[in-house]
Amino acid sequence: MSSSLIAAMAKAEPLYQIPEDDLVGDVLIPAMAAADEARIGAGFFSSRCFAQIAPGLADFLAHPDRHLSLLISPEIDDADREALERGAKSPEQVIHDLEHRLFTEAVVSSSALVQHTLDCLAYLVAKKRLTVRFALMSRGQYHKKKWLLRGGTEWLAVHGSGNATARGLLVNGEQMTVDRPWVDGRAAEARVAKLLTGWERDWSNQNPHVLAIEIVDGLRIIGKRGALQSVPTVEDFWKAWQVDHMRGLEPDLPPGVTIEPPRLLRIPDGLEWETGLYQHQGVAVRTFLGAGSRGILAIATGGGKTQTSLIASVVEQDRHSGPMLLMIIVPTAPLMRQWVEVIRRFGVEPGMPSNMTVPKRRVWLEELKASLATKARYTAVVLCTQKLFTGDMALRQAIDGLAPHVQTMIIGDEAHNLGAPAFLRVAPQRFDIRLGLSATPSRQYDESGSAQLFDYFGSPIYEFTLADAITVGCLTPYRYYLHEVNMTSDEFSAYVDLSRQLRRKGFSRQDDGSTEGRDDQIEHLLRKRRAVLEQASGKISALEALLVETGVRNVSRTLIYASAKQQVLGGAKQLEEANALLRRLGIRFHEFTNTETGRSGSERYLEAFGRGEYQALTAMKVLDEGIDLPETDTAYLLASSTVRREWVQRRGRILRRAEGKTHAVLHDFIVVPPADEAGEGRTILTGELLRAREFAGAAENEYDPDGPRTVINRLERIL
Repeated sequence: MSSSLIAAMAKAEPLYQIPEDDLVGDVLIPAMAAADEARIGAGFFSSRCFAQIAPGLADFLAHPDRHLSLLISPEIDDADREALERGAKSPEQVIHDLEHRLFTEAVVSSSALVQHTLDCLAYLVAKKRLTVRFALMSRGQYHKKKWLLRGGTEWLAVHGSGNATARGLLVNGEQMTVDRPWVDGRAAEARVAKLLTGWERDWSNQNPHVLAIEIVDGLRIIGKRGALQSVPTVEDFWKAWQVDHMRGLEPDLPPGVTIEPPRLLRIPDGLEWETGLYQHQGVAVRTFLGAGSRGILAIATGGGKTQTSLIASVVEQDRHSGPMLLMIIVPTAPLMRQWVEVIRRFGVEPGMPSNMTVPKRRVWLEELKASLATKARYTAVVLCTQKLFTGDMALRQAIDGLAPHVQTMIIGDEAHNLGAPAFLRVAPQRFDIRLGLSATPSRQYDESGSAQLFDYFGSPIYEFTLADAITVGCLTPYRYYLHEVNMTSDEFSAYVDLSRQLRRKGFSRQDDGSTEGRDDQIEHLLRKRRAVLEQASGKISALEALLVETGVRNVSRTLIYASAKQQVLGGAKQLEEANALLRRLGIRFHEFTNTETGRSGSERYLEAFGRGEYQALTAMKVLDEGIDLPETDTAYLLASSTVRREWVQRRGRILRRAEGKTHAVLHDFIVVPPADEAGEGRTILTGELLRAREFAGAAENEYDPDGPRTVINRLERIL
């Protein structure tokens, strides 16, 4: 116990209001003079505060065994930065110059502290009497203000709102508490103990929210960001560290940090992928590795195909000793936004050339090539749309031109799209590792495209179906109800006429919904023919009957998927008719538009939907644009696609798990042609039954008396 510190603090008040009370004269000067060790933490620091406490600090420094530690935010002015830099980078020169010019017998006097504050700051750093570390936060700014002073075995704590600046100690309206555990009781003792523990954790990098870095590292980051930039963060430090590491400079890690920094992909802590609900992901990864790191994983929506592919990427990365490029190609911008969130959870910020202007993309591409030029371990993740990849020759040439020591991996999301000529014509052969993702890898009615797709990525090597996802609990079970809608004679005549026009154009095969390589006129006719079935007028009246049967007050968490195409036979669009019906019934709803499929727009309405502010959402392409709707319990599918993969996608998005959701109900409207029309009528019914069988096959009520199989069997007898 130090009697000098206890004596110095005998008359200290428990609370000081600045500027009314003299914290500096009553507490800080006498405490510093009596202390054996001092630790100062502050959000803002100015060396001018040393001038305010000069008499006490000079006495403290007169004892060569006493040490001062400073833990501060990087928010310092240029003069202090320059002084710290001199002391840290040129210690011998600083000591030589100042001991001859300012100090006698290498003693820092009170007058020197007042008159030559910056020189004293540089000198204390150079002599290692003052240790400075900068505290970076993952978010925000380090803003703790505390003076911890030890005398013998006793600790004094001065803490509150005042920073370690002249204004914080003398001018601003601040409030500082003084805790003397030896006299102020158990509460003060507990506060001081907690403040000391917090200091130790922050100083030695045991606090996951704070990164304490040495003075030279901090000064380098401050210099790079400039005076007008925001306060540097933990991420800024690691970015700078990574640049030096890639240059082969072998930069030191921060004090107490023994693990590698977040510069590589890593599997998030606690991620379940080898056991439990998602153990199929582990099986898929091992299967991919066993297939020579080539192949397509047929994992249904809801099975975690994005996460599975990134786990495989981490394994591939960790088997390689040099740099790695991971290229991820997705079909749409909304899917790209979903990928970004998952990639960030794996510890890397992806480059997204699809979001860059052409000039910015050129600069980024040069930086990418430079980052992969050394043999240091480093993983660059590039995420872009298929459109950008196939259209940007410079990007593809950069990949082809990478040095042999760079490991390259491509992930093709919704890989069935990449079986199109637009991709296959330009697909780089440089990718060592190729992983395709698709719930339905085979291209419907396109055997040639499927073969070329499998030739590039490898064949499908693992399947996890939508039924599998329901069985293990990744997706919610569902009940499926089929409602027959009879075509009118006008609708059937329009369908027949469009089919006749298509045959004259040379198109007579099954419509798979694809648009690749088709004549514009054929595609226009196909869209009109699909619209006839999607917009069959009986669907709206059937929907009304179902909603009335449910009861308007009982409608909740409901999605109505409708067509927004122009009516072939004239009149309002189906989506408009559905909206008008809901208004007439008094059902609160929101029409989910294309402009809301971005993250910021969608979340606001989905949260309101989840809270019950809307009973229903009406939408057109939302289920195909990468937006999940886990809040949905009930879905009415007025407009249905002819593409099998979209059948899987749409159910997967509706069947996502959500709190309190035990099952989902899907209502489908099957178009039935006139009974006496065998030719075109058979074609229509065949296509409709394909979808019905697919949906019914995974439904828990498939063979119930009122289930879908009863309707399917009856309609099959017509064929």
